[in-house]
Amino acid sequence: MPVRDLEKAASSTIRSAYERDYKTAVEKRDHIHRQVYNLVDEEQVFNGITYPVIDLSVLKTKYSNVVQFLLTSFKAAGVRPDTPFHMNQESKYPVDMANSYRYVEYNVIGGGMRLIYDATLGNLFLSAHYSDPSLVIASTDDSTEQLDLNDIMTSLRLTQRNLERHSDGTYFDGTYDDKLIMYARSDSAFRGWLLNKNSGQVTDTLRKYGLS
Repeated sequence: MPVRDLEKAASSTIRSAYERDYKTAVEKRDHIHRQVYNLVDEEQVFNGITYPVIDLSVLKTKYSNVVQFLLTSFKAAGVRPDTPFHMNQESKYPVDMANSYRYVEYNVIGGGMRLIYDATLGNLFLSAHYSDPSLVIASTDDSTEQLDLNDIMTSLRLTQRNLERHSDGTYFDGTYDDKLIMYARSDSAFRGWLLNKNSGQVTDTLRKYGLS
């Protein structure tokens, strides 16, 4: 069921609601993810796909606790260790057959919540249990939430670049050997992914990044 008195809910309550799985249409309808984007009641269209919008600036007028929870969670999100790049097989995002590194997938909050970063359009999507991807924005210029979201997006761009250049072999062509340690130190999400055993990095690779 939806979170009652959401504007007064503690972070632990909000987290528990996001982590809750759903198995029926009613449970999906009442999930906090849908509850939050319905509070904004806005949509945007990209490449013919309509997305509900989670506008942090709109939410903050009454639900600053939810905005703070989401921003804190986004900052702590970790790259999916075994599938860092979302392949978009269900075409929930704009289809791009030429760039398999376009979408970076993050575990966030817990349960089945995911962040998807679109490196081409610079968009950020929050989805619940691989459904209902919602566009995350902050529409009020120079607001605290917009500045925070801008900082998060800057970090996501850096991580996407590091992941792509690591994965396509660019970082191992001999011209980056003296920079790899700096790349790992300056990007906590990239470093966390490298160190996660499920990302499959061998000892020699970790040594090049100064992590072994």
